[in-house]
Amino acid sequence: MEAVEFQSSVDARPYESLSALDRPHRFVASGIWEIPVGRGRSLESNLPKAVEFLVGGWQLNGVLQKQSGPPLGFGDAWTLFTGDSTKIALPKDQRNPDRWFNTDAGFNKNAAQQLANNRRVSPLRFNNIRADGQSRWDLSVIKSFRVTEKVKTQFRAECLNAWNHPNLGTPNTTPTNGSFGAVTSQDVPRSWQFSLKVSF
Repeated sequence: MEAVEFQSSVDARPYESLSALDRPHRFVASGIWEIPVGRGRSLESNLPKAVEFLVGGWQLNGVLQKQSGPPLGFGDAWTLFTGDSTKIALPKDQRNPDRWFNTDAGFNKNAAQQLANNRRVSPLRFNNIRADGQSRWDLSVIKSFRVTEKVKTQFRAECLNAWNHPNLGTPNTTPTNGSFGAVTSQDVPRSWQFSLKVSF
């Protein structure tokens, strides 16, 4: 919960409401596996330098993240809402990027009929109407090797959102907008990054 916004311009104090950062469910798991081959490890710790350079010092990492989506709010447009708020959220099998919630539940979409000033009495956000959640795997491979006694090098290859799962952005909640109810953005698709670090 948060109280950082005014529900109406005439209010004397901020309105306590569901935070835009609210995620009721979040799960994160991570793992590291140091492949036990090479210098200082349980297998083949006395490999020739050339072989050690190729097969020793490898590490695999993985991070899994899953979380609920953020709550949605409809701003001052809610003042002209004449329908049933329980019918706005669509079942999961009926949602898609073009129609994330029921845009025909009672919203006034006529721009000429929108109010310039009004006293808002509805919540800023709704717990039962949420954007898409997030699900992603981040994987990496790390290779550490020693150039000399004083110089160490580490190579990293990281794949973010490795399975390229589409994590959709927040749908448009402005009834007078042509994209009302549609999702027009998404989180970063699969991407790679590489780095080389030298310590001396």
